[in-house]
Amino acid sequence: MPKILTKIVYFALMLMLFIACNTVKYVPEKEYLLKKNNIYINNKPNKNDKIGSYLVQRPNQSTLGVPLQLHFYNLGNPEYYKTFEAWQIGEAKKYKTYTSIFSKKQAYSIYNINKGFNNWFLRKGQEPIVFDQSKAVRSEKSLKDYFISQGFFDAQVTFDTLSNKPKELEVDYKVTTNKQYYLDTITTTIESPIIDSIYQARKEKSILKSKDPFIFEKFEQEEDRLVRIFRNSGIYHFKKNSMGFWTDSIKGQYYKNIELKIPNRIVKDGDSVSRIPYKIQKVNNINVYTDFNIHNKGKKIQDSAFYRGYNFYSYGKLKYKPKYLTNALFITPKGIYKDSEANLTRTHLRNVKTFSSAVRIDYVEEEDESLTANIYLNPLKKYAITFDLDATTSNIKPFGILGKTSFVGRNMFKGMETVDLSFQGSFLNVSKDASTESQFFNAWEMLASLSVRFPRFLFPWNSTFIIPKHMAPTTDMNISTSFQKNIGLDRQTITTGLGYNWKSSKKISHRIDLFNLQYIKNQNIDNYFFVYNSEYEKLNDVSETVFGIPLPQNNTVLLFFMDEFLNPNNGYENTYPLAYDEVSDVNERRAILIEDVMVPVLAYSFTYNTRENVNDNNFSHFTARLVSAGTFTSLIAGNKNEDGQRVLFDVPVAQYIKAEFEYKKYWELKKDNVLVFRTLMGAAIPYGNSDNIPFSRSYSTGGSNEIRAWRSFDLGPGGELNNLEYKVGTFKMVTNLEYRFSLTNKIYSALFIDAGNIWDITNSDLVSPKGKFTSLESLKNTAIGSGFGIRYDFGFLVFRFDTGFKTYEPYLESSNKWFKNYNFSNAVYNIGINYPF
Repeated sequence: MPKILTKIVYFALMLMLFIACNTVKYVPEKEYLLKKNNIYINNKPNKNDKIGSYLVQRPNQSTLGVPLQLHFYNLGNPEYYKTFEAWQIGEAKKYKTYTSIFSKKQAYSIYNINKGFNNWFLRKGQEPIVFDQSKAVRSEKSLKDYFISQGFFDAQVTFDTLSNKPKELEVDYKVTTNKQYYLDTITTTIESPIIDSIYQARKEKSILKSKDPFIFEKFEQEEDRLVRIFRNSGIYHFKKNSMGFWTDSIKGQYYKNIELKIPNRIVKDGDSVSRIPYKIQKVNNINVYTDFNIHNKGKKIQDSAFYRGYNFYSYGKLKYKPKYLTNALFITPKGIYKDSEANLTRTHLRNVKTFSSAVRIDYVEEEDESLTANIYLNPLKKYAITFDLDATTSNIKPFGILGKTSFVGRNMFKGMETVDLSFQGSFLNVSKDASTESQFFNAWEMLASLSVRFPRFLFPWNSTFIIPKHMAPTTDMNISTSFQKNIGLDRQTITTGLGYNWKSSKKISHRIDLFNLQYIKNQNIDNYFFVYNSEYEKLNDVSETVFGIPLPQNNTVLLFFMDEFLNPNNGYENTYPLAYDEVSDVNERRAILIEDVMVPVLAYSFTYNTRENVNDNNFSHFTARLVSAGTFTSLIAGNKNEDGQRVLFDVPVAQYIKAEFEYKKYWELKKDNVLVFRTLMGAAIPYGNSDNIPFSRSYSTGGSNEIRAWRSFDLGPGGELNNLEYKVGTFKMVTNLEYRFSLTNKIYSALFIDAGNIWDITNSDLVSPKGKFTSLESLKNTAIGSGFGIRYDFGFLVFRFDTGFKTYEPYLESSNKWFKNYNFSNAVYNIGINYPF
């Protein structure tokens, strides 16, 4: 039914867009739709999108050459009836038909529905851009100003219009740049000796160079550089308008001399104005008001403290330990004034999430010309409670309702610590075969977690000489437990950990999980042959082939059958070798999947991110993670079980090495059009105490965030064709390419290609040669999916519906594995929240 519905919706959308394909449908008479802007620079077509952005009027936004938002708008009618009475008159026949079948009240509801749909199309679409002569003139001037800013002072710009179709018009902007001007000599006139000294020490890094083109933007960059240098060298009063660049008349031909002038500082004393040299000023006093808000304004200070040059004040009892609060303060007591220290202080005080983000820092100049820094902090509420409700869906958990409650406590130990106590519950609908319950919500999952974040490193010794406080060090401590009922083997987990985070630069961050221990217990192993029905089918086939008797899907009977068939005294290994191997594989796979395990992990993560802010869509993101599980097994687990494995609390300790890498690159091709590339690779190798990787730490692929033409756990390993319900491996490679673009206001779409798979790189005999990665030749078993998606941006989240088609299936027996199941009936429909990467 969902597949049929998807087809209906898809073709309905295509039909509506076809109906609306008349782009000039709502263009007024004697007016023209602005179809295209063409820019020619010295008789050559412009290829620089930035230059096009200087045009004041641009055509309707298009995607792949089609103005979809305009077509969407044209599905509505801007002249639709504003009132019910007008609709009665204008649609008299329809109104008469409706009232003959329904009541007048119901006819009114029909009118409101039609009006609502009409207005929705108008809001989500984009009305036709009608050519405006005055805006073309402004565009002409804007282009000329741009080329002048690039040093083409004699540039000339004109425009012409051309109409090739009725009511449609193109505008040709023709730019003649003429010759570009260049910088000749660069000199300075700086009156204050201290300013001149600072400038001379750093002039080699000047952005302005002799013989370079005369570009206005470089002058602005040089101004910003100098302001930054002076204000971080103690010159408190220096501002951007404290200096200026002067140019003389043309020297020779197309060259200009540049002079940087920085006069002394202007000082006003009553009506008199004088100039004095700039001075380096120090911050002698730093006052921190820890509970400043509008209610405390004008009240007397009740408590105070002094610590290492900082004065702390409170209008009530001081609730913060000065020793820890100074970790977020970077203004140096008795040090010279620096803008960077104030900015760093604001950033770190916001990041501790104890105070309002509006951190205020004021500087007051004293009579001796020293400065006093006043830092005003407004604490957030100490306690907060949040509630979340969500719906989930996947091939493992077809439908579920998820609820979460979190209790947040701030500054719990007077050191700006944050404590988060969360309880999460899910009521799910899972396969009837895997559940003993008959009602719709026949399974549940519960999770409780407690985490504490310290805005510093918790070490028994001082670590600031290794990780200084400007790197924003934090410590995370957590413990959690989860329970499942009627979900797989009803796994129970207990996890505890200790981790350290820091940023060595604006773009680079690190994390070390010094200790992370997880205990995994499968509580319902009797459910194994219901969850892994394919394993039951294999045993049943063996029984019917060898004995001619089908097996009941009963755990006790199936275990007895395997024990008897694998008993060497019965001789089935010699008489039925193939059947014996099949049963042996089932038994070995079951032992792996039902095993309880202890996973002690030591991990390091490295992240490099060039993104400047949330609006930056041109950036790279790289993550590397190295994991060592069971590294200190011999220290924490001295006992061994009958299989020779080291155990902790009678549970085997997992040992493996894991390495994971992910790279993402984003290109903003134009507004609301982004191309995204993502590739990830991971490998896990067991050693020592383990012959395999725990199921929960193995790799799987497919699903809404990776290869969307296959469901989670449905792909791999390699080119192996098997009917296992949950396919996992020890090596994984995935690459995605996705083009995201806007359809209408808040509605977006995407075209994507996903490629990848999982393989086995261990010596396991449970995986056939087709499922193993042995050389680069194994990459021929890379699966490829492609498709399209629709996304709706709610502002606080993005709802995503992606359709993936199987493009290349490496497990098919035929020689041609391309496009064999490339159709809607075999497509996978993915629902997700936010973007997949």
